[in-house]
Amino acid sequence: MPEWLVTIHSVFRWVVLASAVGAIGLAAMSAWGGRAWDGLSDRLSLLFTITMDLQLLIGIVLWVLEQRWAGDAILSFLHPLAMIAAVGLAHVGRVRADRADSGPAKGMQAALFFALSLVVVLAAIPLYSWPV
Repeated sequence: MPEWLVTIHSVFRWVVLASAVGAIGLAAMSAWGGRAWDGLSDRLSLLFTITMDLQLLIGIVLWVLEQRWAGDAILSFLHPLAMIAAVGLAHVGRVRADRADSGPAKGMQAALFFALSLVVVLAAIPLYSWPV
């Protein structure tokens, strides 16, 4: 149906991946004392959650417009539910990092939950969608 929206969803995944790698990297460096949790770390963690939210929104619009609930089980239910869980993990990580007392604690919370979120995202992408 809206092929341009599918293209946006496919291309925007690289933005999500880049923001995830950056946010996880800065959080891990902060967690292990290599770098302080500063404004850049905080902004990149915010960017990661925003890109996840936008990607989820585009995915939900596609799911509704293309009536994906009638298709195969992976794209009908597994992929959307896993992506909702991944967005939830990203937001939990951001909130827990904001509430932590010290820089290393902030980094540890963010790195843990952002990495879990990325693992869920990668596990829920259908194999035929991977650019191999």
